[in-house]
Amino acid sequence: MFDNSKNNINIWQELAKETNGTFTEGYSWRSDSTEIEYKNWKIIFDNYRLWSGKNSTQMTRVITPITLKDNFKFEIYREGFVRKIEKFFGAQDIEIGYPDFDKAFIIKSNNEFKIKTLLRNKEIRNLISSQKDVNIQILNYQGIWEKELPENEFELSYFMDGQIKDIQTLKLLLELFKLILDDLYQMNAID
Repeated sequence: MFDNSKNNINIWQELAKETNGTFTEGYSWRSDSTEIEYKNWKIIFDNYRLWSGKNSTQMTRVITPITLKDNFKFEIYREGFVRKIEKFFGAQDIEIGYPDFDKAFIIKSNNEFKIKTLLRNKEIRNLISSQKDVNIQILNYQGIWEKELPENEFELSYFMDGQIKDIQTLKLLLELFKLILDDLYQMNAID
């Protein structure tokens, strides 16, 4: 069972309370979680234990199931040493025209125009920049590391190493997801 306590406060219960979300108690290997309804989407916050052999890492993740209209996918993450090696060996990096953001983040997408349109939103850039660790993507795997989703099913996902125990950070992630979902909908990329 996951320990989501900080001074005996369950962060997922607190997030549900402050956002009018729904708290779900974890069981077995599943952590507690909070699900927040936003328009016709569900934004789910939880923890996940990622196993590699005998070692494991605790992760915080935020997931929203979406239906893509045009197969638009992207990945945004902070530049780091391993990522620099990827870039050096040919991983594509899209620059969006905001030098500070371009320097701090690796941006990959199958539609350069749409990712530039999405990241033209200053609020989205600021919220992404405010996060210590950034791994945001659209992919077709359930919960990022679980099974492949059925055809035409995708998730807008965020993950980071460790547990986020600060309610304000979680609320900023919620705001980021709302803005991204609204912009993707406006761009006619999702239903």
